[in-house]
This record gives sequence, structure tokens and C-alpha cells, in this order.
Amino acid sequence: MAYGAPFSPDLPQVSSGAGMKTPFGITLLPPGSRIAAYVRSTGAQAGDDPFTNANLVTTLAAGVARARAGLGDTVVVMPGHNESVTDATMLTGLVAGTRIVGFGRGGNMPVFRWTATAAQWAISVNDVTIQNLRLRLEGANGVVKAINVTGADFGLFGCDVETSSGASNLATIGLEIGAGASRAEVVGNRFRGVAAGVVTDVVKIVSTPDLVRVTDNEFYCAGTSATGLVHVTAVSTNLLIARNTIANLTASSIAGIGVDNVAATGIISDNYVSVLSTGAVTSNTTGIFTGAGALVRCFQNFVVNDARASGLLLPTVDT
Repeated sequence: MAYGAPFSPDLPQVSSGAGMKTPFGITLLPPGSRIAAYVRSTGAQAGDDPFTNANLVTTLAAGVARARAGLGDTVVVMPGHNESVTDATMLTGLVAGTRIVGFGRGGNMPVFRWTATAAQWAISVNDVTIQNLRLRLEGANGVVKAINVTGADFGLFGCDVETSSGASNLATIGLEIGAGASRAEVVGNRFRGVAAGVVTDVVKIVSTPDLVRVTDNEFYCAGTSATGLVHVTAVSTNLLIARNTIANLTASSIAGIGVDNVAATGIISDNYVSVLSTGAVTSNTTGIFTGAGALVRCFQNFVVNDARASGLLLPTVDT
């Protein structure tokens, strides 16, 4: 029924600038946007509808090349898609405002695997979001920097990110948020690896981005012992690192979150951090490391470094 029809209540209004997604597909798109392409490495399948066939490509590079800048177009990565990242050119054609959305769950989730040390997704344009993909960053011996973000308002949502699968299959830096990447959001992802595959930085925040959010993620991987899996190395401002579950699997690790001796500002709150430096915990060095020049404030973070023990509130309560 139309709005205002006699004897019938008005339909509910729904407003969402990001559109709406169900497990069965994208049901609503932002006004003026469109599905730019469907990406499936195996090509057309029996029973595909004409619209899908007309807009089907076999590589992500071909998919993002079909999006229009600034209009919120969506590139849909289909269940079962499988593609290797072999160099830094896959996202060369990426334009501002593109949404890359994967569909599928478990073994049917779209997979991208970094298979060379120079392989990289370079995201230098604004307003790009990536959602529900399996990102295997561990396909080579020391991928230098798997995802490099310098465009503003980037989002990584609900992805399964594999940082390492062995001592010689890992990313040196998983995701770097750099100059220009203000308001980046890394939300609701799972980062996983193995104890033998020690990554230098899983999520690294460099340069001076403002209002970066790293929230509601799970980290079960090995990172640098003293600086952890989420590492702030520059004067980033108004950070929010919150509600993450972080387990640094590196032997004798002492940190899950690290802020270097830089005047970074913001809030670190409500994180649960597990490290492997068994024994007594020390404020400001165990679980959440903050350099002397760091200006971040901390609320309700719990750290544990012994099995079968409950977390201790760290850093020390302000008196």
C-alpha cells in the first residue's frame, strides 16, 4: 500500500546511507547508486539471472573498474570466488565511494590470497568499504604490507583475515592506516594466525590520521612481543580502540596493544588482552604498552598472562 492509503497504516521509513544487506543479498542501495558488477572466478553458472550474467566479471580488478566515483556503487563478490593478489595493481581502478561486499559463509566465503611479497591492496581514494571477505595475507614469505590505506573514511567490516599460516608464510604488516586515512574504521573482523608466524604489526596506525576506530574485533595471532597486534606509531589523534578481544600468541609476549612514545590521543577501553609472559604483570608494560609521551586515556581494560586466571585491570587506576 502507498503512504497515506485509507484504512491502512503508513509503512515504516528506513534511512541508511550505507544501504541495507540481508544474508540473501543487497536489498536496498543508497539513492543513485547501483550494483556495478558481480565478481565470480568461475564465471557464469547455470540458473544465473540475466542481470547477473550481464554484469558478471571474473576478477576484482574488472569489477571495481565498473564503479562510478562518488556514487556509492557496490561490487558484489560472489560465494566461492577465489583469487590471488600477486602485485599492487589489483585495486588500481578503484574509485571513491566504492563498496566491495562479499557473500557466503564458511567454505563458501569469497577468498583473496596474497601470493607475493610485494602483493598489496593500495587504497588511496576516499569512502571505500570492504565487507565479508576472507583475506589470506599469508601466501608468501613476508608480504611487506598487505593492505595500505591512505584514503579517508575507509571501512573494513566483518572480514576473516589470516595473518600467518607458518613461520615463512605471513604478512610483515597486515593492515596499515596511514596519512590521509582519517575516520578509518576497522570493525567486527576476525584476525587469526599461528604462533610460529610472528607478524610485525597486524593493524598499524602511522602518520597523523584523526578519529580512527578499531572496535569489536577478535585477534588470535602472533605479533611483536612488546608492541602487540594493534600498534600506534605516530601522533594519531582521537583514537578509539575498544571492545576488542586480543590474544598475542607469540611466546613470552607482553603486549596486545602498543602506543609508542608519541603524543597520540584518544581512548583505549573495554579490551580483553591475553599475553604469554607468565608471572607477575606490570602496569604500562604488560598487555597494553604505552610510551612515556603517549596521551591516550584508558578505561576498563583487562589483561591476563596466566592460564586459568581472570584478567587484571590495567593500566593502573588513576589516583
